[in-house]
Amino acid sequence: MSTVTNVAALPALHAEQQPTAPAISWPDGSSTRTLTWAQYQRACWVVAAGLIELGVRPGDTVAILAGNRVEHYVADLGAVLCGAATVSLYPTLADDQLAYILADAAPSVVVVPDAATRQRVNAALRPGSGACLVTLTGDPHTGGPHEVASWSELERSGERSLAAHRPEIERRVRETRPERVLTYVYTSGTTGAPKGVTLTHANMLWALDAWERVGIFAADYRVVSYLPLAHIAERLWSMYFPLQTGGHVLCCPSPDQLVGHLRMHRPSFFMGVPRVWEKLRLAAEELIDSDRYAGRAEEIAVARAVVGEAWTCRQTNQPLSPEVAAAAARHREGVLHDLRRDLGMDRTLTPASGAAALSPDVKAFFGSLGVPLIEAYGLSETTGVAVCERSGAGALGSVGTALPGCELRIAADGEIMIKSPGNTPGYRNRDDAELFVDGWLASGDIGRLDEAGRLFVTDRKKELIVTGSGKNISPSAIEAKLAGRGLIDLVAVVGDDRPYLVALLTVRQQEVAAFAERHALAGAIGDLLADPAVLAEVQRVVDAANRQLSRPEQVKHFALIGDEWSVSSGELTPTLKLRRREVSSRYRSVIDALYETPRRMSHV
Repeated sequence: MSTVTNVAALPALHAEQQPTAPAISWPDGSSTRTLTWAQYQRACWVVAAGLIELGVRPGDTVAILAGNRVEHYVADLGAVLCGAATVSLYPTLADDQLAYILADAAPSVVVVPDAATRQRVNAALRPGSGACLVTLTGDPHTGGPHEVASWSELERSGERSLAAHRPEIERRVRETRPERVLTYVYTSGTTGAPKGVTLTHANMLWALDAWERVGIFAADYRVVSYLPLAHIAERLWSMYFPLQTGGHVLCCPSPDQLVGHLRMHRPSFFMGVPRVWEKLRLAAEELIDSDRYAGRAEEIAVARAVVGEAWTCRQTNQPLSPEVAAAAARHREGVLHDLRRDLGMDRTLTPASGAAALSPDVKAFFGSLGVPLIEAYGLSETTGVAVCERSGAGALGSVGTALPGCELRIAADGEIMIKSPGNTPGYRNRDDAELFVDGWLASGDIGRLDEAGRLFVTDRKKELIVTGSGKNISPSAIEAKLAGRGLIDLVAVVGDDRPYLVALLTVRQQEVAAFAERHALAGAIGDLLADPAVLAEVQRVVDAANRQLSRPEQVKHFALIGDEWSVSSGELTPTLKLRRREVSSRYRSVIDALYETPRRMSHV
C-alpha cells in the first residue's frame, strides 16, 4: 500500500483483494449483521453520492454525532470519498460545548442519531449556518430551521445518483493530496475550551505505516469499537487501522456491554484507557471467584505466580531461567487460557493501554493472567500514538520508545517534545504559536528518557500541584497508588497553594457492601462511609501509599465521596480522565473542611 497517497483510496484495495471478507459487524436484536469489504465500500460510495447531492464539496466538513454504529463509519468514509474532512462529536458534550464545536467546525452536514439529538443540534447551530441535518432514525421532517433528511433518504438519493457521480467521486479521490485535512479531533477539554486538532491524510498514512513497521497488526486483525469515535485512539484502531489491514470491526453500542462483545468477537488487538482496564480487572476477579472456577483456586494461584514471575523478569530486564520460562508457557495454556477465553482475550495478541497513566498493579495483574499489556503514549496532536512499548523491551513505568520516524527530547523544564510526521499542522481557527518550539511539538507533559530511549511520563505540565511551600508535585503519580485499591475507586488529589495534600476518594460500592457484610455493619452507603471500621480500612490503604511517597507527596487527610463520578455527571471526560477543575469546584466545601479539622470524613 506504499503507493497510496490518501486514506480515501484504501477501502477499494480490500474490496478488490478480499471482497467477501467481513469488514464491519454490529448487533441487531438477537443477531449480528455484517458488511463484507465489497459491501462496505459500496455503502460508502452510495453515501458519498448522497452527500454530493446535498452539496458537499472538497474541503467541506461533515460532522457526525452517532455513537459506535455502522452508519458512523459509512458516513465518515463517505465524506472522505467526497474530499471532505470529518469531525466526530462526543454524545456527552454539554450544550455550550456542542455549540462551540459546531461554530468552530462549520459543518455543511451533521449526522445525528435521532429526533431528540437533532433538536439539540438545531438549537446549537448558529442561525444561517446552512447545515443540513441527516437523522438516522425517527421522523426527520419536524422542527428546526435547518434542512433535514433521513439516512434512508440519503441512501436512496445516493443509489439513484451513484452512476452519475462515480466519475466525480473517482476524480475527488485522485485529487486528494496528502496534505489535505482528513479529520478534526477536538480535545476533550480538561483545561479550557476544546481545540480542533487538524490531522491530514499524510499524518494518518504515516501512523498506519509506523504501526505496521512495529509489527502490531495481526494477519487476522479484529477489534471492538466501544470508546467514542471522537477520541483519536478509537478512530485509529477501529476506523483507520482496519483500512490498512483489511480487518474486522465489531460495533459495541455501549461500554457497559464491552465484556460481552469481547467474548463475542475475541479481538486480536484491544486498547483500553486505564479506567477500562480497571473495570476489566474487576470482571476478571469476579470470574475467578465465580462458580465456574470453583475448586480451581489453587490451580489459578500457582499459574498466576509462575506466569507473573516470568512477566516481571521481562519487565525488569532480569534473567529468566529456562525452567521458569518453560513453566510459564505451560501455565499460560491451562486454566489461565480458560480465563482469558471467558474474558474474550484468548486471541488478543496486542493488549494495550493509553491516554493516561496505568496503575502498575493493574498491569501486573493482567501480566499474571498471560495478558502482557503494552503501554502507549501520544496526543491527538501527534495523530494519537507516538510512543509505544515493544514486546519484551519494556521497563516498569515506561510507555516505550518512539515509533519509526518519530523523535523525542526532553526540554530544560522537563517537558516532552516530539518531532514526527504525525504532528498536526495546527489547530483549526486558533493560534498555535505555543504548540511548536523550533519545529518540535510541545506535549504539555512532563517526563524523562532513560539510556535506552524509553520514555517515562510523570505528569501533565498544567496539572502539577504547587503547594504553599512551593513544592511541585505530580497528583497523577499519587492517585495511581490509591485508585482501585481496597474500597477505593477514583481519586482526586488536591493541594494547590495549600500547606499539604488531601484527597477525595470515591468508593467501589460493591466492595463496601461486601466489607460491611464481613464485619456485620448495617446501614445505607452514607452510614457505611462514616463508619469507623470503613474509614480505618481506607486509612490503611492511604497509609500504605504514603509509605511509598516523600513527605510533601503524602496525603494527610481524605474524604470518602458517596457520589459515583462519571462522564454524564461531569467529573470525567469522555475519555474517562479526571476533570480537576470540575471536581475541585463541585467539592470546594468538602476540600475546605479537610483543611480545617477532620483527618478523615465522609461526604454523600
